Amino acid sequence: MDPGLFTSLLFFIFWSFANGAGDGDNETANEKIRWQSEPNGRGTFSLIFSCVVTLTLCVFSALHLNVPPESRSDSFRLQCFDKAKWVLYGIFAPELVVATAAAQYIVAAWLKQQIEIDVKSRNGNGQVWDITQCFYAVMGGFAADLPDYASMGADRNRKRVTVTPEGIRLLSFLGDLPTIQECQIRDKSKADWLAKSIVCFQAGWMVVQVIGRAAKHMPISLLEINTCGHVACALVIYLLWWNKPLDVLVPTLLPDNDRIKDALALMYLCSPEIGGADEHGIMDIRCFVHIVEGEDDERIWKLPETYPTPMLAASPQETPNLEAEADTQEMSELRTHLSIGSSGSRNPAAFLGFGQLWTETNTPVSNMKRKSSARNSSFRYQFNLNAPLISPQCMSYFQPPYSKYSIRHSRYCRRGFPDVQKPTSSTMSNPPSRPLISPPLLLTASFAANRLRTLCAQRPEYQPYYFTLGFGPKLAHFFGETDYLAPNIVNFPSLHKLSLGQVNIHRDRLRAVLAATAAAYGALHCSAGFNNFETFSFVTEPERIIWVASALTITASGVLLWGFFFARQYWPGFDTWVSGVNPSMPITLTGKEGRGQGRWVRWGRRLGVYVVLGGFVVARVFLVFEAFVSLRWASRGLYETVEWTDFLPHL
Repeated sequence: MDPGLFTSLLFFIFWSFANGAGDGDNETANEKIRWQSEPNGRGTFSLIFSCVVTLTLCVFSALHLNVPPESRSDSFRLQCFDKAKWVLYGIFAPELVVATAAAQYIVAAWLKQQIEIDVKSRNGNGQVWDITQCFYAVMGGFAADLPDYASMGADRNRKRVTVTPEGIRLLSFLGDLPTIQECQIRDKSKADWLAKSIVCFQAGWMVVQVIGRAAKHMPISLLEINTCGHVACALVIYLLWWNKPLDVLVPTLLPDNDRIKDALALMYLCSPEIGGADEHGIMDIRCFVHIVEGEDDERIWKLPETYPTPMLAASPQETPNLEAEADTQEMSELRTHLSIGSSGSRNPAAFLGFGQLWTETNTPVSNMKRKSSARNSSFRYQFNLNAPLISPQCMSYFQPPYSKYSIRHSRYCRRGFPDVQKPTSSTMSNPPSRPLISPPLLLTASFAANRLRTLCAQRPEYQPYYFTLGFGPKLAHFFGETDYLAPNIVNFPSLHKLSLGQVNIHRDRLRAVLAATAAAYGALHCSAGFNNFETFSFVTEPERIIWVASALTITASGVLLWGFFFARQYWPGFDTWVSGVNPSMPITLTGKEGRGQGRWVRWGRRLGVYVVLGGFVVARVFLVFEAFVSLRWASRGLYETVEWTDFLPHL
């Protein structure tokens, strides 16, 4: 929020109370007073204080933030700043915290389920984690120190990285799940059950008071209604984060053994955020395949005996081809199924580099049993296997020692495409060169890749999770680009990245949780506006109307967004219409052509989102501050206390 706006609103609240000070004992014609002093009954100050304390403590005690980055774990000031920031989120946008807790709970439950499946596939050999251990992994509780030869990322001085839930899932799949007991995690956790019990008692007492006043038809303040909304959100957060450790500052390091080192090397090469993409967003591993001698087609990874020097396309928008040698081309129609959780699913044409792609539904992978909400990620294109485009800096990958490893560069070279070979600026005559993957790193990663390929052959339903599969003469196993490693696990990534990677949960499911919470929050406030005018402390009729309009805006926007995201999740036709991606139309590298009705749909969707979010923010700010401002001129009955003995049966 703008600090100037925040200061102005605080000044307005102070002025509203200060204006007319001294008239506290004067009763107006409609039984309204400005300020009620203690101790005869409850007063204005005690009402505000109890609501603010309850609201703040509920939000503060419900927060279970992730393990902070190494640079912030030693700074008490930065930790307090993070806590204060999330307390403000919880006050002004409690549905944001609810959605965050829901996302982490879904990931933890998914991880627990997958570990149980892995242990069952090994005939019960291995440790089964409970939900607390899975939450510990989800919050960034496991870290690893990278070896010296892993220095290709943007931050080459980084030594310690965090293992993401997808990384823990890979370790479990490989049979290398780290051993940690629940008691060890609880020893790290700083959960104070006495403090939580006191907060729950305070919040419960607030709700009981509101219910009692409503039963006796006594006036209820808008501030109490607003506080009850936050108490309800805090209760949901408590339930979702009940088994999540609290305030863990130092993660657990993975064991230092050869199998873990092999897996870390493979995860490092496949993780975009750590492995390091170039200025075009391309990683080296994108062009590498896993090779099994005698099983995979040599045309996938071995260059032709007479390798030509092809002419590049005139512009990045064109499909790479050899128009000058069209009579010698042997274009093959290939299909690629992006790995589940791959970053390429956001822009597949730019990811693969082909000027035109067609979505493909008839592939062995797309025919596998999968969730109905999973979006299609198979694409069809044409590629000349006999005249590939190999970037000059990648030619070394076809020479020893690289040509001896089971992970090898394929004939498909993303860096050889014209949009990459073209300089990024007019002052650069040649694109900057990148260091090659060090042979020790690639050799170490190949050991884990061998085990992964063998396990996927035994459990073929998991191939789409770990490999980007290419369908041509034979099946090609490219490596999926998923964030197995990260600098740290952020508490809330963004609405754009509100997805769960390999969990394969439609990101709109989590957005629907966000929208549904907002709708419920707005509906609670609607109950105050549509109820008896004298029951709630509205000062004027226009303020009640604006309150109702604001509450309806939040409720309606939440319901509309929930319906929109729900439809995208379970109605593929609607999802196709909104995204503009039609199987009969190509997806282009620039995204400006061949997307059917997508252009005006995208503009309309963008405008609708801005309008809805803008109205949502204005309405939310009004509800919060009107809850305080309305106490400037409240009914005298608001400060009367409930006679609880009236609820007891009399003999």
